[in-house]
Amino acid sequence: MKHPEPVSSAACPLDFTLKHWCIWQSQPLPAAVEIWPAGQTLPNQTDNADVSFLPMMQRRRLSPLARAACAVAWHCRLARGDMPTVFFSCHGESQYYLEILSGLASDGSVSPSRFSLCVHNAIGGLHSLHSESSQAYLSLAGGSEGFFTPFLEAAGLLLEAPQVMLVWYEQPLPECYQAYLALSGQTWALAMVLSKAGQHGPQLNLLREATDIPANSDSNEADLLQAILNNRRHGSCRLERAHWHWNLDYA
Repeated sequence: MKHPEPVSSAACPLDFTLKHWCIWQSQPLPAAVEIWPAGQTLPNQTDNADVSFLPMMQRRRLSPLARAACAVAWHCRLARGDMPTVFFSCHGESQYYLEILSGLASDGSVSPSRFSLCVHNAIGGLHSLHSESSQAYLSLAGGSEGFFTPFLEAAGLLLEAPQVMLVWYEQPLPECYQAYLALSGQTWALAMVLSKAGQHGPQLNLLREATDIPANSDSNEADLLQAILNNRRHGSCRLERAHWHWNLDYA
């Protein structure tokens, strides 16, 4: 019996159909901006994402980061229905866990309510609760693959589901952390609804190439966010163990 040739792990392509996307950011968008198709940008009127679709008691529990993430996820669900969701953030509710660490250092106290809202799956859980969704959701933290981690997870979920939502959200780190890791100076969230490649709609293609070359100090994962807002169709990002390339084809 002839055995199949092994598949090389040096290059890994991931192909999707981009069904919908939604962005909110704390810095208002320019008045005239050409953006990717099949999506929407949410208005910023009070430096917080609008979550008026939720009851007041539910709104009060949401931090600015959670409001942004829940808002973009909610609007994608309105457009495409309920589906499994992958939530992703490099550092999550960093201001909350800094408060907890500071409390432990000063007098050993921890607020149970604050702890429940700072765990990494809190935002995903709150959205699932608010939307009364029974679909599976995952919460991932940033690792060596950076934001491309949820795309790997989505590819697996699409083996069993017709569509999957990714929700990526970030905020400025507390000042004491910024000397070690400088991130975006604003709060923002991006949600994407993905289905299998070849369906009607823009085609999002990603290619992962393994590498041992250290990442550039100026590598910026948020480049994908800016590409959407500037209608740029391709880009790349070199991370710790991989060089990622992406391309959007909607010709």
